[in-house]
Amino acid sequence: MSLPNEVEVLVVGAGPVGLATAITLSQLGRQVAVVDSSTTTRHDARAAIVYPRTLEVLNTIGLVEPILEQGTRCSGVLLYGSTNKLAGVDFSILEKFTSFPNAVLISQHNIENIFRNKLKQQSISVYTNVTVTDIRSAQEGLEVVFADGSVTHTRYVVGADGAHSTVRKLSNISFKDPVTNVSYDNSSVPPSFRMVLADVRIKEPTPASLPRDRICNHMDTFFVLIPLPSDDDSPDPLWRIVLGTPVDGPELPRNPSLEYLQQQIDKRNPWDTRMEISEVIASSRHRVRSALAETYYHPIGTGNILLAGDAAHVHSPVGGQGMNLGICDAVAAAQAISAHAKAVKIHGDCNGSGRLAEADHILLQYSSSRHAIGRKVVGMTKGMTAMILLKAGWRRMVRNLLLRIIGSLPIFKTTMAWRVSGLGNRD
Repeated sequence: MSLPNEVEVLVVGAGPVGLATAITLSQLGRQVAVVDSSTTTRHDARAAIVYPRTLEVLNTIGLVEPILEQGTRCSGVLLYGSTNKLAGVDFSILEKFTSFPNAVLISQHNIENIFRNKLKQQSISVYTNVTVTDIRSAQEGLEVVFADGSVTHTRYVVGADGAHSTVRKLSNISFKDPVTNVSYDNSSVPPSFRMVLADVRIKEPTPASLPRDRICNHMDTFFVLIPLPSDDDSPDPLWRIVLGTPVDGPELPRNPSLEYLQQQIDKRNPWDTRMEISEVIASSRHRVRSALAETYYHPIGTGNILLAGDAAHVHSPVGGQGMNLGICDAVAAAQAISAHAKAVKIHGDCNGSGRLAEADHILLQYSSSRHAIGRKVVGMTKGMTAMILLKAGWRRMVRNLLLRIIGSLPIFKTTMAWRVSGLGNRD
């Protein structure tokens, strides 16, 4: 299957953000193609939760039902010191604000499968093993050049190709930590912390105090447990575990083994009941840094480049905001492109420059509104991460005491649910 010589919108990246962008564009009547440099889908441990705001957005493109069917409903998050509950996030208090007052626990791999099935229904092709090497201005729109020398002409390019985005780099869009102003491409700068993610089966019985409908974050040992749905008949339930490690700690293995993970759980588990791993489904390590693109929109000649997802923002995975923010970017970007294309068709090129200010304002508005939300989420995740990383001693004791006190206040509960759920990011 060869790439088309011409397409209205080219989406670069076939993760959940790129796929959601393509699905939305197709439903809006735009001609779209998706390319990805990889040849296979990834199965490592990545995102695992879809929040209420993202469910609202997915509902607009007909994708919320399969997510609800295949996932496990999550009523909130519990924050522990050790085994002492400090505070929590209860999504049920959002019932009067949204039709989706629960999050859904589901692996990113399963989400991508749902999105790919939707693409097939809409007859949209995903071209794999296709690497973008250049994007240049053409007489009308853009020319996208690929590693094999082929060229596709397009009006719009959406960079949904991850933290090391080729589209962003070719567009010369800076990507820096909005607090420290350090470039993400500066590899000499150490991460804020490192972490291991793993999907594992844990033998029964698990600690009786661990609920199956909530995320449990043990802050004193940076040990997070997320119950995941399982699609087979194994008697051992499936869990996502998150193990945070300070940057000055020991080096993490690239693909953590069962022995390593068991050792870490034995060391971090605060409960009396031992948690014994029977199988490792997937595991990975991550270096955590934050960055925000200077802009999410860049015009080149008469063409337009937009960024979405990790190509536009990366941050701590604490709080599970990354994929959620990216999917919301994706739908907003597609809507902006469709509105822009309609405006250009109606008004035409009024000044002979190939640009129409009234139409370009639509893409600029996408950039400014999503950039503001990205900045807010980066700040929130930085704060949450700093709170968890406090070392043993008086600071941790003060943190736990304050959380226990304010965690019972109705205003705190509502504020946390509003922020974590993403409902506070509605346009």
